[in-house]
Amino acid sequence: MSATLESVFECVNRSVIQVSFRWKIFCQLFDSGPENIALLNASGAEVFYLFQRLALDDVIMALSRLTDPAYSGKKKSDENANIKYLLQNAAKLLDQDTNDELQASLTRLEGHVEGLRVHRNKALAHADLQHTLQPDALPQVLYGDLEGAMKECRNLMSKLGKLLFARTCSYEVIIAFGRSGSDLLSHLRAAHAKRV
Repeated sequence: MSATLESVFECVNRSVIQVSFRWKIFCQLFDSGPENIALLNASGAEVFYLFQRLALDDVIMALSRLTDPAYSGKKKSDENANIKYLLQNAAKLLDQDTNDELQASLTRLEGHVEGLRVHRNKALAHADLQHTLQPDALPQVLYGDLEGAMKECRNLMSKLGKLLFARTCSYEVIIAFGRSGSDLLSHLRAAHAKRV
C-alpha cells in the first residue's frame, strides 16, 4: 500500500495525541501526591494498582512504537508509521539546518526511550528468560524519561506539521468536565466523606 507522507503524519500525530491523553490521566491519578495515592488505595488498592501497571505499560509500548526503526521485518521492507519514518521521508524536503535540528531532537528522544525500549522488548513484548528470572536486571522506568520522551515527540511532530503541512499541532490535553482523573479523585473523596 502506498501512503502519502501526510497520511502517515496523521496516523503518528493521532498516536502522540492518544499517548498524551493517557499520560495526563495517569499523572492525575498516580502522580498527584501521597494523599491521593492513599485515597486510591482505600478505594480499591488492587484495582488501582492493576490500572496503574496497565496504563504505564501502555505508555511504554506507545512511546516505543513511536520511536521504533522506520523499517522492520526480516528484509527491512516493512514500513512503520512512526517518527523515524516521518523524519527519514521528510529529510529530502527540508534544508540541512532543519534536518540537523530535527536529528538533534531525535537523539534526545532516543536517549529518553532507551530504557523504556529495553523494558518493552524484554518484559512487555517478550518473556526474556534472563529478565524473567531477574526482573531487577531491567532498567528502571523513570518519570523523567517518560516526560522527556513525551516532550520530544510533541516537539518533533509540531515542527514536522508546521514545516511540511503548514499546520499547528497542539498537544494540550483537555478533558471534558467530570471525566478526568482529578474528577474521579473528587468523587472518591466525597464517597469516603459520606461514610464517616
